[in-house]
Amino acid sequence: MLNSTAWSPKHPALYSLLTALSALAQPVYVVGGVVRDHLLGQLKSANDLDVIVEHSALQVARTAADQLGWAYYPLDAERDVARLVFLAASPPLVCDIAAMRGGTIERDLLARDFTINALAVEWRGRSALPVVDLVDGRLDLEHRRLRRVTPASLAEDPVRLLRAVRFATQLGFTIDAETQMQMLRMPDTVQLASAERVRDELWKIMQTATPAAAIETLAHFGLLPYVLPEVSDMQNVAQTAPHVLDVYHHSVQAVRFAAQVRSWLAGEPVLDPAPATQAWQAALEPWRFRLREHFLQALAAEHLRLDWLVWHALLHDIGKPVTRTCEETADGGLRYRFFNHEEVGAGMARRRLEALRFSRQEIWLAEAVIETHMRPHHLHASYGDKPLSRRSCLRYYRDSGQRNFDMLPGVDTVLLALADYQAIYAGSMPPDWPAYLAHAGQLLEFAFHSHGLNEVRQPLVDGHTLMRYFDLKPGREIGVLLERLQEAHVAGEIATPDDALALAATWVLEARD
Repeated sequence: MLNSTAWSPKHPALYSLLTALSALAQPVYVVGGVVRDHLLGQLKSANDLDVIVEHSALQVARTAADQLGWAYYPLDAERDVARLVFLAASPPLVCDIAAMRGGTIERDLLARDFTINALAVEWRGRSALPVVDLVDGRLDLEHRRLRRVTPASLAEDPVRLLRAVRFATQLGFTIDAETQMQMLRMPDTVQLASAERVRDELWKIMQTATPAAAIETLAHFGLLPYVLPEVSDMQNVAQTAPHVLDVYHHSVQAVRFAAQVRSWLAGEPVLDPAPATQAWQAALEPWRFRLREHFLQALAAEHLRLDWLVWHALLHDIGKPVTRTCEETADGGLRYRFFNHEEVGAGMARRRLEALRFSRQEIWLAEAVIETHMRPHHLHASYGDKPLSRRSCLRYYRDSGQRNFDMLPGVDTVLLALADYQAIYAGSMPPDWPAYLAHAGQLLEFAFHSHGLNEVRQPLVDGHTLMRYFDLKPGREIGVLLERLQEAHVAGEIATPDDALALAATWVLEARD
């Protein structure tokens, strides 16, 4: 049952903006997602409006911004599109204002992508008129159906193929048969879209509650080879035990588990919490606050570190297809190996993310996490049921992409490893799960506890002191001494600068003998 109440903006600043716009231009229409979500009884688009006016959108938007104190940006001067942002709200309010395509509301709505988005309400004075629906968008909402407005809708803008996947996943709608047939005929046209627009749609797709299902839908419609070819290449690449699935389906499973971690950190319900999921929740609970602090950092505009968890899960094994070797086992079977796939995959991920125009910091983090994603597995295999040593924890973080420990990509790698390890067993409880979770917890404790990395962020002695004290020249030897002193410090072997210099003296003398 659709919401039958009249639409009205939820925030007073939006109400004031629409009132000001209607005094400057007539008619003024609110269109698209906010109307759709209002009819569905959802508030997802409540702070993000799309408005159309008959003409002169840039001038109208600038005047309204000056009157009300909104920030003004000419989003697309050629197409007469402006963006207004109200920064005093949290989160900021956004309103995109455009001139009507074709000069009338009818032509504008018929030029839109899907019927559920071809809905509008006219704002006149201080209130909204009834919904304008020319293409049975409300009926499609009732039937939870995604349908193109016209056959030209997808042909005119191939990014709409990706939007179809996003809306179907996000809303849980079925794509109607004719729209599906057209999508299956033209996946290669998405190559005509700009990298930035493809990136933005992929980002929104991966932000949905079920990104693993969205990846499968991209593959179904043949879009994956054109937007994420390295992921497509993982299909049908077999693995041997303990892996249950091929590389592609293993990665899709890892995305599903990473999305559960993301939901848990965001305070949202976790979909289908299996016993293995409940176990990692209990293991991570002591560090939940610190993990939230870590993952709620913004790496780029509107891109939280938290949302990169699912991207890291998707890309972590893309190096496997090009590094796979095959050998026959004693019993006549086949064994597959993937030597150096982490380093190869990190480089492939960097090139793909560069092509999609992600920021340098986002690319750096992804490369660091993918390159070291096997380290937690190796540590667990080495220690078995025993606790990790403090030296091993230090080496793990020191080698995880940044030696000064500022960005701590190793924390991201720990959470990726949890998703990856569950995916190895296709969702079944890993046989050594309690021990694995204990090791993950120890790595997080070392990162966040005052007696962990905090002890080595301020070294007992620095490189200049070592050079002066031992008459050494700048070079690799100084770095090696500092690393060894760090390890001795966290292991409790030294506690003061004098201790550090005395220990360093023994190493320097040994090297000179």
